[in-house]
Amino acid sequence: MKIEKTETYVENDIIVDDTKIGNVELCPERHEIARLVIFEPYQNQGYGTQVVKELVAQGYKSLWVRSDNPRAIHVYERCGFVKGETHMFEMKYTDKAESEE
Repeated sequence: MKIEKTETYVENDIIVDDTKIGNVELCPERHEIARLVIFEPYQNQGYGTQVVKELVAQGYKSLWVRSDNPRAIHVYERCGFVKGETHMFEMKYTDKAESEE
């Protein structure tokens, strides 16, 4: 077996006045925002909202967000996103799974 890196997701820096304030990872094939990070000193200044609105204007209309991240959910909802159906569950490895084989 071989696991190879793909270029499905593209990471982009978010720059304001020549300063990197965060990054956003995109999946251009699915027009999906995979991850958005605004570094702590730059949070609560509207940068996340600006980035999301710009990406929506570019056709990015889908994203994933952790259910335990109410600040991000609030930003996305303000930008017009609505919660969809739950399709994924977090699963953690335990030794019990191994002993059942």
